[in-house]
Amino acid sequence: MPGEAPGPALRSLRALGRSAARGRPVLGRPRPRPDIAFHPGPTTGRHPHDPCVSPYPRYSSYIRLRQRTLTGRSNPSQHGCGSLLLHFVVMRVLLVQPPDEMEAMLGVGKELVQKYEPLGLLYIASAVRGPGCEVSVVDAHAEGLDAEGLQARIARLRPDIAGFSVLTCSGAMVYHLGRWLKQNLPETTVVFGNIHASVYAEQYLRSGCCDFVVHGEGEEPMRRIADLRAGRCAAGDIPAVSYLKDGSLVRNPPDFYLAPDLSALQPPARDLVDRSLYRVDTLSNQLYTGAGASGTMTVGTSRGCPYKCSFCVVNQTPRFSSPERVVDELEALEQDFGARYVMLVDSLCMQDAGRMLAICAEIRRRGLRLRWGCDARVNCATPELIRAMAAAGCYDLSFGIESGVQRLLDGVRKGIRLEMVRDAVRRVRELSDLRVAGLFMLGLPGETPADSLETIRFAKSLDLDMAQFSICTPYPGSALFETLRARGEIDTGIRPDGSLDVSVWRRYSGYISFTDNDPIWVTAEQTAEGLKGLQRRAQREFYLRPAQILRHIGRVRPGNVLKVLRIAWRGFF
Repeated sequence: MPGEAPGPALRSLRALGRSAARGRPVLGRPRPRPDIAFHPGPTTGRHPHDPCVSPYPRYSSYIRLRQRTLTGRSNPSQHGCGSLLLHFVVMRVLLVQPPDEMEAMLGVGKELVQKYEPLGLLYIASAVRGPGCEVSVVDAHAEGLDAEGLQARIARLRPDIAGFSVLTCSGAMVYHLGRWLKQNLPETTVVFGNIHASVYAEQYLRSGCCDFVVHGEGEEPMRRIADLRAGRCAAGDIPAVSYLKDGSLVRNPPDFYLAPDLSALQPPARDLVDRSLYRVDTLSNQLYTGAGASGTMTVGTSRGCPYKCSFCVVNQTPRFSSPERVVDELEALEQDFGARYVMLVDSLCMQDAGRMLAICAEIRRRGLRLRWGCDARVNCATPELIRAMAAAGCYDLSFGIESGVQRLLDGVRKGIRLEMVRDAVRRVRELSDLRVAGLFMLGLPGETPADSLETIRFAKSLDLDMAQFSICTPYPGSALFETLRARGEIDTGIRPDGSLDVSVWRRYSGYISFTDNDPIWVTAEQTAEGLKGLQRRAQREFYLRPAQILRHIGRVRPGNVLKVLRIAWRGFF
């Protein structure tokens, strides 16, 4: 009503307008002087101060306030009023899945790698974006961008904050990108996260690659880094980050940030990536998963793992999303994105049998038609669970088996028995038509060539659709890596003067036999060439059997036959 006292929202907007008119930065750092423009109304068509023609495209957005908001009048045309345009600052956050070095690390084997949407970054994007904060996601791996292409994209976007997900396969690339960023866009706050960055936090920071390294899950730390940039908190208030202060390394508690309630997280911001990037008809899709040319979408139903396998980098604090939250996300993928196949990307979706049964029941109750797959432990594959999963659209399971030698399984703290493996595979075959893969490792600590041959024999004795034979690689962040580093038995890339030789990380590859490189580490009982030969032999003996050839030959599309032959030649011989 006319003459009515302004409410809190109106008072806040007026205060914002006064700050802008005085040239004060709204988000805590100097900007070009904002302008307030009054445009006589009423207007038709595009407003002359539309955001898309902003004179400050990097910094600005506009709030269009009708005069009624300021005076209480209800009809702008009747009272000859118009629009107040408030030009205010928007923080730009860029989250990057960087280019990797698949060519150097996997050779022709890169053809087998599926492209998944960067789920972790999309969760962070949902946590960070909001009024005054614009978030973009660039998946350079999926787009096929090289370092120069990504640099051009970043230079065009000129973000206030740039966050990079750093795994060992991209660690060297991100090292160079971070140094380029700090030299060419020094005003940008550069943040590294994920396991590899956490292990090498001090080296990255002292090399001038980044301003912060996040330890653990990134939703809350990145939100607080945005608050810091906006002047709403201090660096010491950001949980689980490392940074340099007066030349000294600071690591804020806790050691690792873990989201306490997964069901309370905002759904991942899938609208920020181009879905067509992931509709790639890979050989893995053709031969094993239910994805085909539709591509694979991903859902995480849990985080962490209570088991203590020495080769694994997953943290040991398990947390679970509720069945309702999981199926809500699956339903949204089917209805809003047309998903036909979804991969449950966590390690523990089957760990809590009651929860998994509830998920399966809810999928059926809602009538979802999509297919899905997951990783599994053999000790979780109960008859009741297998039947329920098959009835709810499960298409494939991948069992982490690792070895056919019990002594080696015990040595890496796998926590399973060979009898459990045989029983689980047989049970799946008897109770369902699910496709089953076995994941094996060669070259485990203490493994002899004879042990490797026994693992190959064991894999062939199981009724598996697919088998992967990787070389045991002590990835940074695993207990095995820490043990070998303490003994001085692995090249970490850290030199005596504290500098980094990032080229070393290219040898951290479980599929090294597809390349001319040597493994980063070989157990004392074997040689590099011998282990690479055993990996090729495993793949050759498993797949070049009549039953396996007949099982897969009809699934390969004619246009990919030459690709299959090229990969087989490089990987088998």
